[in-house]
Amino acid sequence: MPMPNRPPAPSDLVKRFDLLKKGHENGSFNLPPATQPGLDSVESEVESWCHSYHKERLEAYRKDRDELTGRMKLERPEEDADAMAEEHCQSMKATVGTAKRYLSPRRKAVEDSREKLRAVMDKHGLDETATPRVPESVAKFAGTLGLLILIETLVNGFFFGAHMSGGLLGGTSTAVLISLINVLGLGWAAGMLVRMTAHRHDLVRLFGVLGILVVLAAAVLLNLFVAHFRDALPDDYPPAPEETTSLEDCLSGVTGEGPVQAGREARCLMFKGHDIPRDGFSFALDGFESYILMAIGLMMFGWAAWKWWRRQDPYPDFSQAAQDCERAKHDLDASEGDLLEELERDRKRAVEQQELHARKLDPVAHYDRASDAYDELCKRLSECREDAEYLEKSCRSAIASYRSENRALRTEPEPKSWGADWTANWKLPEAPIKPDIGTRTEAKIRAAEAKAVKELRIKKLNDCYKECETDIRKNARSAVS
Repeated sequence: MPMPNRPPAPSDLVKRFDLLKKGHENGSFNLPPATQPGLDSVESEVESWCHSYHKERLEAYRKDRDELTGRMKLERPEEDADAMAEEHCQSMKATVGTAKRYLSPRRKAVEDSREKLRAVMDKHGLDETATPRVPESVAKFAGTLGLLILIETLVNGFFFGAHMSGGLLGGTSTAVLISLINVLGLGWAAGMLVRMTAHRHDLVRLFGVLGILVVLAAAVLLNLFVAHFRDALPDDYPPAPEETTSLEDCLSGVTGEGPVQAGREARCLMFKGHDIPRDGFSFALDGFESYILMAIGLMMFGWAAWKWWRRQDPYPDFSQAAQDCERAKHDLDASEGDLLEELERDRKRAVEQQELHARKLDPVAHYDRASDAYDELCKRLSECREDAEYLEKSCRSAIASYRSENRALRTEPEPKSWGADWTANWKLPEAPIKPDIGTRTEAKIRAAEAKAVKELRIKKLNDCYKECETDIRKNARSAVS
């Protein structure tokens, strides 16, 4: 706490109250009279100011003394450490009771879902190695099919549009229906039939195999038709030679340059070493562009069939039961985790309170704090006494200056009371009592003993925590063991 300003010097008091001038004026009129029993009005004003200053200074010291005396006292927490430890153990045990009521319906849900899953597996003749299929989200599945349709539509539209009056827009509008049939129709059929090939009934598997052959043939024919449709467009289908019976004759029919002529040349090279029928090929394509178009269509069909196969589930009730079981287990695990987190928070809070309680009662810290406070209090007392002595001297000297100036101009005797110097007679504070705190070595010994007791309480709390944690996990795991 900051102290007031240091006491004023005698010259400051003389200047503050203008004592030389007042002494000169009063001395000229022989005031105060010789019969004045005590101090006159000027001296009383100086004395009153010094009394007020000393009172303020003494009040500041008393405030410091109260504060420092409080530091010298040992801080005793209101709570008892053993009672706090017992209270926290009861709180953790109460969490276990809550866990039993909280986990019971979730544990029952896990058990019911497992029984339902076993019943479904027995119904379909599945063993423990069976893996339920978890379908991807509808948005992702629909997005993938939409992307396949878009790609095939744009590719077909590009090839068609180069030779149609409508350009790219006309070719794309023509290709949309083809893409829908290829991706949605044939892809769905292939995915469903592939799933049937893994069925446990032989008749269903046979139907699946035959159906796949039919769908594959339909896919090839569809994409072959698309490729021939592209060949049949006016600018991309020149008439074939009347007779091509050899590779040389086939190549001799290729004249000029450009993608059409290059495609016909490539087709001739594919059949090098073979005789070519006179009336051409019923399934042959004119140009690599048509083969690329057909390959892209078949690739989109295969990709769509794979997505449909991944989407469809031969045992929907099995997958649903497995998902219900996983959700129930997840709910139980989450509830168990929440309870364990709450239990851990109780343990940490209990340990922190024990640490705080121990810090408040630390003998070494108390010894250092009390010693520092006592030394500071002694210093403040010394300053207070020194200030009181200096203030008394300043006031006495200032009054003496006033009297001296007054005497120099008086023609009558001075008051008899001036025969003795002014004294304050202030009561100064007593020396503080040194606290009974022993030595620092003794404080260290007491601190070690207190630490051992604190560790025992914390061990008790940790043991209680482990016991409660085991009970919570046992209540949760009994459903999933």
